[in-house]
Amino acid sequence: MRTYLHSIQIGVLLFFIFLFLSLIPYLIVQYRRYGRINFWRFFVNFSFILYLICAYAMTIFPLPPVNEVAQMTGPKQNLVPFEFIHQFILYSPFRINEPSTWILALKDSTFIQPFFNLLLTLPFGFYLKYLFKRSFKQTFILSFLLTLSFELIQRSALFGLYPRPYRLFDVDDLMINTLGSLIGFGIAAIFSRFLPDLDATKVESSRVSLSRRFIAFLVDLVLVFIIGSLFLPTGYYSELLILGIVPIALKATPGQLLLRIQIKGKNRFRIALRQFLSFGNFALIIASGFFLQRSGTIAEDQLAQNFLLILLFLGLSLLPLLDVLIAFLSKTRKLWYERVSDTQIVAKLKTGKE
Repeated sequence: MRTYLHSIQIGVLLFFIFLFLSLIPYLIVQYRRYGRINFWRFFVNFSFILYLICAYAMTIFPLPPVNEVAQMTGPKQNLVPFEFIHQFILYSPFRINEPSTWILALKDSTFIQPFFNLLLTLPFGFYLKYLFKRSFKQTFILSFLLTLSFELIQRSALFGLYPRPYRLFDVDDLMINTLGSLIGFGIAAIFSRFLPDLDATKVESSRVSLSRRFIAFLVDLVLVFIIGSLFLPTGYYSELLILGIVPIALKATPGQLLLRIQIKGKNRFRIALRQFLSFGNFALIIASGFFLQRSGTIAEDQLAQNFLLILLFLGLSLLPLLDVLIAFLSKTRKLWYERVSDTQIVAKLKTGKE
């Protein structure tokens, strides 16, 4: 049991690394496809990834020392089907005419190991039915391929990293794991009708959430960094290009285009005013950084004044956060520079031609 828990801990750690790398791309795809985030779908999708990573972790980890594996002399594979039943009959304390042995038999390794193999792939069948809408035949094939990949990784001695397999390739595991998935499929067929419909979509509207705008802004920042580092290393030309020229010309920044949102204004002058005013938020942060850096080079008698300026601009830098809070509580979701310029962010609704 301790071995299984250690493997699951490794799997959870790997999952959070995956989550960190894939979260923004996932949100972009969801906003482009549905215009919103379905949090139940989000939970089901990433719980499936967590399950899959942990399942593989349990078949691979913990990794034994190479020299210990080199000294192993046991069998590398079992190709005799239903050997687990033979082992249970021979070594289990179970006696059908002695009820006192039944509980002991359930605690014996000859029962626990096949039972855990059954549970290992049960969620896989559930996800195939509920999340991916697969048929029974497709579930059978995919489940068999999944458990075959488990066994082949073990038989390959972790792709040749070890001198010999450190776990047994077992045909019984193939059968039990596949059966577990089919049981999971059956459970999903019964209970999925009581669970939320993952394919239910909300009617699109032009209203844009602040989270959707924030992701678009992150995309713009990445582009500013890349272009500024590789192509326009002088001054703030990359910011001017991505956050100034492009939105005035296309009525959206590159990040907003990717997230299928755009700036709506009476004319391009309003949009230009919006973008110019939005730079005020950056100016506060830049000013704070300037005075922080300046504190290491100025004379000692100027430090107090410089310190007050740092506090002033750091305090003013909190105003954009307050503005976001006000926008979140308002119906229009407009930020201060949008209210001044009489502009707003709206969604680009899909048309029948798309």
